Amino acid sequence: MIWKKYSILLLFVALCSIPIFITFNRGINYFDEGYMLEGARRVISGELPYRDFHFIYTPITIYILAFFLRMGGHFIIVERFAAAIISIIGIIFLGLLSIKLTKNYILALFSMLLYSVWGPSHINFFWPVMCIIPFLFIYFYLFTNSYFLLSGVLLGTILLCKHNFGAALIVSLCCYYIIVRPSNKILLIIFGIFIPIILFTGYLLLTQSFLSFLSDMNTYTIQEVLFNKSLSVPFPSQSIGKLILYLFPAIVSIILGIGIYIKKIHMKLLIIPLSIFTFYLFGIFPTPDWTHLLPLLSTMGILYALLPNIFGNKYRFYCYILMIFVIGAGLYSLSFRNYYRWEAPLTKQVNCLSSGVMKYICIDEKNKTVINQTLAFVSRETKNDSYIFAFYNDPIYYFLSQKSNPTRYIDFNVNIEKKEEQNVISELKKKKVNVIVTRFSPTSSNSKFITKYIEKNYQQINRVYEFIVWRNRNLTLQP
Repeated sequence: MIWKKYSILLLFVALCSIPIFITFNRGINYFDEGYMLEGARRVISGELPYRDFHFIYTPITIYILAFFLRMGGHFIIVERFAAAIISIIGIIFLGLLSIKLTKNYILALFSMLLYSVWGPSHINFFWPVMCIIPFLFIYFYLFTNSYFLLSGVLLGTILLCKHNFGAALIVSLCCYYIIVRPSNKILLIIFGIFIPIILFTGYLLLTQSFLSFLSDMNTYTIQEVLFNKSLSVPFPSQSIGKLILYLFPAIVSIILGIGIYIKKIHMKLLIIPLSIFTFYLFGIFPTPDWTHLLPLLSTMGILYALLPNIFGNKYRFYCYILMIFVIGAGLYSLSFRNYYRWEAPLTKQVNCLSSGVMKYICIDEKNKTVINQTLAFVSRETKNDSYIFAFYNDPIYYFLSQKSNPTRYIDFNVNIEKKEEQNVISELKKKKVNVIVTRFSPTSSNSKFITKYIEKNYQQINRVYEFIVWRNRNLTLQP
């Protein structure tokens, strides 16, 4: 019986991995993907986040990515493979969880496939939230199996992967214990949470990064997001359909949570809708756009699968229909909507590169032209140089060119003070940076002093679409 169960699970995992491996090497993301690649590359070179460069998240994800790049080489395909492997681990634990809780293989398969289609197939690069979701499924599996110490350790690890989602799960855990009032098992979870936090604090102190860590968290989270609300955008309300779509993860979580509470059955399962609800609140704000909705939609399969458990098997058929519809919508979105909102659909990402750090990556015609031309000019103008400067939201060029970043900043999407801008300019001068790559005109950025310095001291030598390569007017290329 056990052999049959795991054989079916392995078959399901193989089926649900197909969309991931069809899409994992397609498309390119200049900002978010580049941000992680540059962070991991700097770790490999011996730098430490916070102390040596600014980082807006807690750091475990870039250390995981750095491990894969160190093992497999500095290629984007290695990063994509790492993302795929972590996502498949998520599929495995989601399958184990779904089969255990529902005793229904069809619901389990649909929940796994829904995650695969909406999550890692849409966001196929190494991104913190996509690393967190597999950990979330493992957390549910451990918690529902009463492995409270291990679930606490994992919850603390999630906090160190991405602080807002870790905070969300801690809030949901507190709500769970207020509502359910279980035994003293909470002490085991609290103890488990503090194990990785204490280790991380020791790491910060030993590496003289503690104050820098507090400074970055204050600057990028407390000041910019909570107080200044610099990243806030209006909640989508242009139509009833769009409003419902963006609210759907919250609505389903609330329905399932209320059902569990009213019927007073399977109370331990309340942790799942509570966690996904807080996960939604901390994930959809302050930027409720399509790219932030996708990961939240991918977590909903387990909610659908649990509905018959709570409301009765007579609703099982309707859950099948609902899940088939959602999976179909995911396949449609995957095929015809723009990749990561701003790039061409994956069906147009068919130009596969055969050399360089992007070997085996397939991109559309526009980005193939952009990358080939910009890298050709960068290579020609920096033959003997160690540095380029990518400004303000295209940090992937550090990885593509394998040139170093002369500053502490990976990107400049968040406002920085005049003194910090002057420090950046000082570094550009000190390190004699000959080439700058910008996406859009520098005037689009919030860094007016850096913009003025670029426009005064650099001249455009190549422009392809919105990408510009600049050369220093005051430096000459060494033969």
